[in-house]
Amino acid sequence: MSAALGAALKKIAVALLSDPQTLKKAGGIVLTLLVAVIMPIAAVIAIFSSDFEIDVPEFQRLAIQNLTPEQRADLQFIEDTGNEIQAELTSRGQEKRLKEALVLLLFALGDYAHEPGFAAKLAGCFVEGQTHAELITAVNAAFGTDIDPEDFEKIMSFVNRQIVDVARSQLGNVGGEPYWSWYGFPSRVEWCACFVSWCADQCGYIDNGIIPRFSGCEQGAGWFKARNLWQDGSATPTSGAIIFFDWLDENGIQDGSPDHVGIVEKVENGRVYTIEGNSGDACQQNSYPIGYFEIFGYGTPKYETGGTENDSESDTPAQGA
Repeated sequence: MSAALGAALKKIAVALLSDPQTLKKAGGIVLTLLVAVIMPIAAVIAIFSSDFEIDVPEFQRLAIQNLTPEQRADLQFIEDTGNEIQAELTSRGQEKRLKEALVLLLFALGDYAHEPGFAAKLAGCFVEGQTHAELITAVNAAFGTDIDPEDFEKIMSFVNRQIVDVARSQLGNVGGEPYWSWYGFPSRVEWCACFVSWCADQCGYIDNGIIPRFSGCEQGAGWFKARNLWQDGSATPTSGAIIFFDWLDENGIQDGSPDHVGIVEKVENGRVYTIEGNSGDACQQNSYPIGYFEIFGYGTPKYETGGTENDSESDTPAQGA
């Protein structure tokens, strides 16, 4: 199984484990995926902060070993078909859409997957810049199905783990480890941008070109501006927007460049609620009035359709505040 296919399947199954309503729609083939591919990850997460260690490959081998022959055949079918879909998407320049294709395979198109040419037919439904609704229209036309775009959107919202959920899970971290070390710095740096990048990476957003990997606020803001994914500081943002600040200096002056960055958690009652790394050297929740003068602006990632750029890393070794 390729690394990209394995990562996509794992993200799908982890999302399913966190949402019982979505899991109810899963058939036997999806449950097989959960048992064989994801349960080892769940075990690792459960003991990650303890003193125990686990042999993940061995754990996964045992999980697969205990599957029935029918379940093993289902798992092999998922892998083989997934590899075919990945190859077809790659040949069309749509390799970043693998998760969407796998969700369609697992939830809607299983009855068609044994047909000759299935992978090519499915991959042919993907075109650059389309919305999820446009994708589902193409799939329904190609396969004669009646997939509800809203159902697909809901499933994808769980598969693409929201960056806000990841950020919330880090509240209380002090000192910025592992964010700055994950980025590649050998010792502590001003780590607000490393935190945002780390959260984005946990969701697969960097690989998909949705959010850049950046350690400097000016370069991160520039990435969004260059792609017309930007709102100024007076705007009302949405959850998941990347918020940049231009702090007053010791002389009470703003220099017109971003100094700090965080993630918009929500907007309520005229206030923007954020989760910020390196806020007092910790991950903290803060809030500001909409249009607050120190809000420099907002990056607005294209979560719905994925990124459209090949370059997911900004040109920067600079550090944010």
